[in-house]
Amino acid sequence: MDTHVDVGDLPVDTSAPVLVTGASGYVAGWIVRALLDAGVTVHAAVRDPGDAKKVGHLLAAADASPGTLRLFASDLLREGSYAEAMRGCRTVLHTASPFVRSVRDPQRDLVDPAVQGTRNVLRTAGEVGGVERVVLTSSVAAMIGDAKDVLALPGRTVTEECWNTTSSLTREPYSYSKTLAELEAWRIAQEQNRWRLVTVNPGLVIGPALNSAPTSESFTIARQMAGGRMRLGAPRIALTCGGTSATTSAWTPRRAVGS
Repeated sequence: MDTHVDVGDLPVDTSAPVLVTGASGYVAGWIVRALLDAGVTVHAAVRDPGDAKKVGHLLAAADASPGTLRLFASDLLREGSYAEAMRGCRTVLHTASPFVRSVRDPQRDLVDPAVQGTRNVLRTAGEVGGVERVVLTSSVAAMIGDAKDVLALPGRTVTEECWNTTSSLTREPYSYSKTLAELEAWRIAQEQNRWRLVTVNPGLVIGPALNSAPTSESFTIARQMAGGRMRLGAPRIALTCGGTSATTSAWTPRRAVGS
């Protein structure tokens, strides 16, 4: 598999490091790879930098690229744990958030790490100084929950003004966690003027993983389709597709604050 990421004509600033949170994750792995291929110094925040199974693919990507990789230990629920990784960075890409649908305790396993983690990262961006742009990987799940949300929209069209109003701790808690996390991000962004925020809201990301044992829910869906679980019929789903040769993603950007 060709893992080189060509960013085309997209301007990439290599004069300062870029922080990527949740760097061992599925989407984050491709972001790290693209930055490294562009010659960027990447500050990769992970839970355990010494876990070879989690970071081996990032180290391999760094060895095969002109960029530089630095690993930092961070935890979504530990206040201030991103400060060291963020120092010297002008751009922060916050991708860290649980993407699972089957959990025992939705508050503990989904909402707390999503919301508190977002709060932790964004507050640190204001405290460390030097950060100019924060990019949050949100989800279309923060924009719409189920058909009730869509039916209430003018022309049944989802726009950047839309918010999920139907999910809760007991009904689609993953979608609920993404909604609360993005709302918290915009609240914090609007209370300061040091850095600008933009969020990206994917509908679904499908494609190969850089690590050998991906845990993203995207692969659960792929396994269900390939393994025969959906042999009796699959739901009629339509997604607007875009992305790169590595992954395909349906996504909607929110408006950036301060841009």
